[in-house]
Amino acid sequence: MNTQTIYSYKLVRRFRWRLAGLFLQLLLFLLFFLISVRWLATPLSSLIVSLAVLPGISVLHLCLFRIYTSLRGHSPQTTPDMLFSPWWGAGYRFPVPLASFRGAETTVLAGTLFLAAALYVWLPAPYGLTLLAGAMIAALPRAIAILISLRVPKQCRVKYERRSVAFLLTDG
Repeated sequence: MNTQTIYSYKLVRRFRWRLAGLFLQLLLFLLFFLISVRWLATPLSSLIVSLAVLPGISVLHLCLFRIYTSLRGHSPQTTPDMLFSPWWGAGYRFPVPLASFRGAETTVLAGTLFLAAALYVWLPAPYGLTLLAGAMIAALPRAIAILISLRVPKQCRVKYERRSVAFLLTDG
């Protein structure tokens, strides 16, 4: 007879990105537009047209996450609702070790910001500015989650949820 081990998890901390977080991101975008129009003398019409680069940031987050997980040999699982979460498609079927979470999120953040900075040189000014600002503002949930992960025990595992990340401890 095979023996089976069943682990239970205790919630240590949960980081949620709710309506207040989305409102903060919207407020930061509006502040970016105000600063760009006022101090950088960028026409508002060209900034509005440059919003076309923003969906590319979410695709970039998803692609970098998938590249990282495939290089590390992990098996991520993306559900349709996760595609519209602050983590843009990042997810696993089971809780993952804290080191894997930090590695994936740091890779996504650094890769997105690096690629946005690299593309800034090649794009027209309004598009480049919008891409840089969008990359920084879209990175907020991930960056805050990484900062929170520094305050939890190293034995924690991380579960991606729809609008949150849960830090769990196992009993086994």
